[in-house]
Amino acid sequence: MSFSGSLRLFMNSVKTVFVSYVKAELLRSKGFFFGLISLAIWLAVLMLPMTLFRDPETPASLISTYMFVGIAVFQAYSVSTWDWGWELRDSLFRGVLENVIVSGSSILVMYVGIIPISIGWLAISLSITYVMLSAIIAPPTLHVANPTLFLLGLVSLMIVLLAYAMILGSTLIASGTSGAVVEFVSWILPIATGGITPLANLPHTMRLIALLTPFSYPAELLRYSLGLTTLVIHEEIMIVTSTLYPTAFLVFSYFYFKKQLRKLLREGIKTVSLW
Repeated sequence: MSFSGSLRLFMNSVKTVFVSYVKAELLRSKGFFFGLISLAIWLAVLMLPMTLFRDPETPASLISTYMFVGIAVFQAYSVSTWDWGWELRDSLFRGVLENVIVSGSSILVMYVGIIPISIGWLAISLSITYVMLSAIIAPPTLHVANPTLFLLGLVSLMIVLLAYAMILGSTLIASGTSGAVVEFVSWILPIATGGITPLANLPHTMRLIALLTPFSYPAELLRYSLGLTTLVIHEEIMIVTSTLYPTAFLVFSYFYFKKQLRKLLREGIKTVSLW
């Protein structure tokens, strides 16, 4: 088959995945509606204490901006965890992955089909976050002080999210379980690596641990480009590390995922449990 024919077949498969996911997960199961309700409740529980315990001398708009960026990073990790990493587990549980492999299609078909939904959901959730912060605390003030570093931070974050999703998917394939892994990583990771709190505000030991991971650099670069924090390392080192470290992480994740996939084809699918 020619390249154009293969590409057309791939895009048709992606379209099928997209349409099927919208009908099954968002419309028939009312996942979109319940997701918005749970998001609003979760945000309210997170924001309301800030109105009670915030420093009166700190501008409300600054606190709101910090919270918006932190929640945005956390929601980005959630997309990587639940939309991409969890989808592999779910496809194993429902027997979809076997059909994809037997048909000769690439597993990437499932992910490419879901990405537009993930981006749309992220945009909607961030809009809701902005409105709720504006109503409960103050409108966030977002000013991009350095557009180049902001773009680099976004690209670096996307690379880390893709690599993280592949690591999580590989772990699910290797272990045959998901609950403890997903719950621990999805909740602890953004907090412990500076995804929500600037590295300068973390305890020294936790800051050093965060800097050893690729997760801390994109979030810190985004905050720095927005003028919300000072860097704990030199700017040039931050730029180089934010470029090379996520890339190396993605390469490692890709080969690790391929290794676990070959092991899956050789040994078969383990029993996949919810917890």
